[in-house]
Amino acid sequence: MFSQRPAQAAALVEGDLAARDLAEALRLAGFTLPSLHGDIPTITDKALVHLGGASAEVVRDLAAWIRQRA
Repeated sequence: MFSQRPAQAAALVEGDLAARDLAEALRLAGFTLPSLHGDIPTITDKALVHLGGASAEVVRDLAAWIRQRA
């Protein structure tokens, strides 16, 4: 069984919080990434966010939305 170090556990919490923050911002813009979540750090103890699981259509729409506002 995988045992997390305290730094990894803290990074996972931070990743989850960041993912929730991004999910809320994306919802305000009309987007949903269904697999957005914090992820367990592997190489470093830095917080990670898993962004995968969106359809190509959603990703292209999001990219276009960002470009229009950049």
